Amino acid sequence: MRFAIVVLVALTAFLGPNFVRASWQDDSAVAAEVPAEPRLVAAMFRSSWCGACRILEPRIEDVRADLGESADVDWVRFNFTWGQRDGVRDLAVEEGIEDVYDQFAGGTGFLVLMDRETGQVFEVVTMRYGREDIREAVERWMIVVDRIEAAEEV
Repeated sequence: MRFAIVVLVALTAFLGPNFVRASWQDDSAVAAEVPAEPRLVAAMFRSSWCGACRILEPRIEDVRADLGESADVDWVRFNFTWGQRDGVRDLAVEEGIEDVYDQFAGGTGFLVLMDRETGQVFEVVTMRYGREDIREAVERWMIVVDRIEAAEEV
């Protein structure tokens, strides 16, 4: 009986740290390989000839600058200007939002706030939104996405 206990303790002491180290390495390797993309996507549909875009884009850029890099939002710009359309759908596929792109493709002068995972469009921001309205919309949907993610973790 003593021999079995001694062998068990020796195996635990010898093998235990290796299992712990292996799980640490695996977790960090996964985190390093797959950077977490923000779930909230703000996709701007624009072109150089669009009057609404000329009004809306400076407002969006101001809000984006105010929120800073800490904002958990993926800002995507689809440019439908003649001569610059190549690869626009490829960008949508790369971002994982091709369904929303297909729904709105060709239209310009608006920002779509959406859930990347479900494809649900939360809100379409137009030139009627002022800077504060845009900021409130982005912050509101950031909170909603945070709550959705918290509920999914439970």
